[in-house]
Amino acid sequence: MNRLRAVQNKGWQIEPKILYQIEDRLARITLNDPDQRNALTYAMVGELIAALRQVEADDAVRVVLLAAAGKNFSAGGNLREFAAEIDERAFRHWQSGALWEELFSLPPQMTKPVVAAVQGYALAGGTGLTALCDLAVAADDAQFGMTEIKIGLFPLIVLPALRRAVGDKKALELSLTGAIFDAQEALRIGLVNQVVPAAELEESALTLARDLAEKSREALHLGKRLFWDTAGMTYAQALAYGRSLRVNYMLSEDLREGVSAFMEKRKPNW
Repeated sequence: MNRLRAVQNKGWQIEPKILYQIEDRLARITLNDPDQRNALTYAMVGELIAALRQVEADDAVRVVLLAAAGKNFSAGGNLREFAAEIDERAFRHWQSGALWEELFSLPPQMTKPVVAAVQGYALAGGTGLTALCDLAVAADDAQFGMTEIKIGLFPLIVLPALRRAVGDKKALELSLTGAIFDAQEALRIGLVNQVVPAAELEESALTLARDLAEKSREALHLGKRLFWDTAGMTYAQALAYGRSLRVNYMLSEDLREGVSAFMEKRKPNW
């Protein structure tokens, strides 16, 4: 049965900025402020963190789909909110709250793959969210760009995720120029994995997420852990680490079921 609920926490806005729906093994998290082009306010970021943590704690969920209501994925940070805090109060917020740092730390630590469905504007923090997700499907009308530099800001928190997604030179170029680029360019540089017609975005992203959800939960978790944990290792270190994980996985029930299903020419029951 589908469950649709707003993620709300004491001290945040009463109106839900994040919707959270579970269908079978898939959790769908939706940015829900389309009138503001899903600008990333502190309230929305806080609710998004809560939703991601809720997903990670739910053993029934294997894959997360991050989508957005309306015509745009996210136009980045809310400038009105940001402008109101360019003072000592903003300094205290960043020193103590660290919401953005927490958000950009979460998906790499999660055991469940996160797939983004991106349409319209995905600028600044919106591009960062795309880079942060493990996989991304973009509509052909999607527009990306690290536009912070245009208001005198550098993407300090977003850059590490972007760098991992597109590489050193390209990440620095995008951050320094603030250039806006289309979905095909995002595909070319590795920011997204697929580009589809806008009318097919939802179904294409759901198809990818559902396909992942049919895979072994243990294999998904282990594979994601290996990918992120080896990011800073040498080649030799990564090989050794992979071998150490393989030893334990050879004893897993999922692997035994997968091999048995293959030999018996049936669908695995994971």
